[in-house]
Amino acid sequence: MIIVYELNNQLEEFEELKIEENVPLFELLDSNKILLFIDAHNQKVWEWQGRNTSTRMKFINTQLVPSIRNKHDIAYAITTVDEGEETVAFKIMIGLP
Repeated sequence: MIIVYELNNQLEEFEELKIEENVPLFELLDSNKILLFIDAHNQKVWEWQGRNTSTRMKFINTQLVPSIRNKHDIAYAITTVDEGEETVAFKIMIGLP
């Protein structure tokens, strides 16, 4: 199961997204957003940053990600993924071909 959070730039906090069962995760990607994908199966936090996000958003993201990870498991690895530079493992996790 994958849990997804979106950075709320105004509130400077992450909000958990409610995802409908049949919605593919790749449809959540938006160039203006920063999303966290908590992958319990692989013990990983994927930190995806859209290309239109600001330096300020990325700074806030960097400050908040460890606390989100720690809510799930402090042993989870954090991996940053920039839009356009997604790894094969990330693409598989979100359902991209």
